[in-house]
Amino acid sequence: MLPGLAGCGDVSGAGRSVAAGVDAPERIFLFVVDTLRRDHLSAYGAEQPTPHIDAIAAGGQRFDHAVSSFHQTTMSMAALMSGRTPSIESGDASRSLPWTGQSWCGLSRLAPQADAACVPAAVDTLAERLEQAGYWTAAVVSNQLLFDPAGYSQGFDLWREVGKGRAPIGGGRWARLRDARFVDPQVLEVLAKRPGDRFFLYVHWVDVHDYGGDPAAYGRAVVDFDARFGELVQAIGAQGLFEDALVVFTSDHGESLLEPTAARVVQGHMGNPSLEAQLRVPLLARPSLPADPSQLIRTQDIAALILRAAGIDAGGAPADLEPDELFLGERHYQTYRRGRFKSMRARAGGPTLLFDIEADPGERRDVAAQHPDVVARHLRRVGELTRALANDAPGVRTQLTEGERAALRALGYAR
Repeated sequence: MLPGLAGCGDVSGAGRSVAAGVDAPERIFLFVVDTLRRDHLSAYGAEQPTPHIDAIAAGGQRFDHAVSSFHQTTMSMAALMSGRTPSIESGDASRSLPWTGQSWCGLSRLAPQADAACVPAAVDTLAERLEQAGYWTAAVVSNQLLFDPAGYSQGFDLWREVGKGRAPIGGGRWARLRDARFVDPQVLEVLAKRPGDRFFLYVHWVDVHDYGGDPAAYGRAVVDFDARFGELVQAIGAQGLFEDALVVFTSDHGESLLEPTAARVVQGHMGNPSLEAQLRVPLLARPSLPADPSQLIRTQDIAALILRAAGIDAGGAPADLEPDELFLGERHYQTYRRGRFKSMRARAGGPTLLFDIEADPGERRDVAAQHPDVVARHLRRVGELTRALANDAPGVRTQLTEGERAALRALGYAR
């Protein structure tokens, strides 16, 4: 066991229940590694060793059916922070909202009027709820799409951005002034500023995201990050901060590494349509979250689980989806999953693809012809969600700002 996490304690079973008298944690750590597939962690059966990340699951929980609420960072992290389903639905199934920094968090429908922030001020965030409950809240983030003025900083007493203004450098190499070597010292610096020992800390790394596009390098990036993560955890553990703490480790989304599928094969995490490789994420908790690790957990569910673990009423926000549903209103596709079946409908028309992801997790066989009743049921539900999750706030911006273009360039999404 990693010494830094030795104070987290061991638990067994599906998860603790705060209502049953278990004390709320004094400290909550939310660790998010951008673009991390769960099948590249040895805790999930990968051959390559990731012992420092695995230590979180040792004596705690490993969720085997955690999925991203969206294939892209802004939407998935907005879902995590708000507990809501991200959507860029316009109400017309043939088109999505324009993709801009005002809409790409997927929460513009929740603003009473057009809000310039991607996460509208009207949204009640995880950090705000924890701050109201007496936790000092801090964050260290290195994905530029999360930087102010996007609105993710709502509720954080201290918000630290690493690598702001950095961009890819020549020869196809990535700027490295935002990787763990630079993030981790700032995490320790932020912790040194804490006014007490009751806090919530969110850290977001992009080391794996910056693997450079070579599928062979992806695994090496995961192993390299694990080693640096172990060093940080040792330093935090040496201060005794993992005692009476909840540690949650996850990713915003996965990554396609050109595995063959019956859908359009794409590398990366741009979806359209969203492949399982882009959606399956790790979710590890120590000691545990109040949930059954064998059930579907979406990114948007994590906020409520953390709040419940802290003894805070997670009610209030209406449920956008049923607990076993996943809906991704993408720019060019509408992807829907319920139970073992997952459908992909192109907004431009054409046949809807259907996959049995239990029998065929690699999505290699389109079974729409064998299950027309399932396809019809999915399309009816997608129609309902197209209307229910549509934006109705006036004045959503249709063009990218130069700042948004710069952030996209810095992450390799634009030239």
